[in-house]
Amino acid sequence: MKTDSHPEASRPGTCPPLLRRVVSCLVIAHLLAVLAEPLAFFSRSDFQVAPEFLALRRFAAPYAEWMYLDHGYFFFAPNPGPNHLVGWKEDTAQSDQLPKVLFPDRRQQWPRLRYHRYFMLSEFYNNSFAPTELLPEDRQNPEFYKRWTEDRRFYVALQQSITHRMLTPSLPASNRAPALEPGQLVRLERPLPSVDEYFSQGQRLDDSRRLIELSDSPMRWAQENISDKSTSDQTDPATPVAPEETQKPNAP
Repeated sequence: MKTDSHPEASRPGTCPPLLRRVVSCLVIAHLLAVLAEPLAFFSRSDFQVAPEFLALRRFAAPYAEWMYLDHGYFFFAPNPGPNHLVGWKEDTAQSDQLPKVLFPDRRQQWPRLRYHRYFMLSEFYNNSFAPTELLPEDRQNPEFYKRWTEDRRFYVALQQSITHRMLTPSLPASNRAPALEPGQLVRLERPLPSVDEYFSQGQRLDDSRRLIELSDSPMRWAQENISDKSTSDQTDPATPVAPEETQKPNAP
C-alpha cells in the first residue's frame, strides 16, 4: 500500500506550498505598488522626494500606472483643505468688489463631468502659482531663484492661455465667459467652515461670503499683514471680497 509523504498536499482544498509562496509574493508586490504613490507623494518637497520612496515608485511604476494606482490619494484626505476658484476682476472694479467667478460654476458648466473638468483646472491653476517677485531673502538661494523663474514663466503662460480661451469670440458661448470687461484673472479661495460654524451657525460649504481674493505678490501680503495688525487682529494675508448678494447668480 502506497503512503503519501505529503499528507497536507493531498488534502482537498489545500494549496500546495510552492503556490502559496508565489501568491504571497504577488500579493506583497501588489501592496507595495499600492503604497508606492502615496509614500512618494507624502515624502516629497519642492525640490526632491525621499530616495527610498522614489526608488520604490520607479520600480512599481509600470504596474502601478497599468492598474491606475497612481492617482491622487491626498486630494480629499486626510483633511480636505479650501477649494480654489478662478475669477475675473475688471480694471474699473472697486477694491472691495466681488470678482466674477469664471469657474468652476455648476450653473454655467454642466453636465457634472464638464463642471468637474473646470474644477480640476482651477485647482491646477492655483497649484501652479508662482508670485510676481521674491522676497529679498529668497533671492539669495540660486537654486530657489532658478526654480522660481521657471515656475513663474509656466504660470504666466497658463494664465495667458486661460485668458485667451475665455475671451476668444470664435469659441462656442458655452466655452467662454460672457460680457467680460477689460481686466485680469484672479485666484479665489473659499476656506472650509469650522465644525461650529457649520452646525451651530448653519454656514453652507458654498457660501460665497467666505471667498478670499489671493494676491500674486508676496510684498503685498507683507504690507497687508502690517496694515491689518495695526488696525485689527486680522492676520489673513489675503483680501476678503464682498458678500454673495452682489454676485449671487455666478456663485458656484
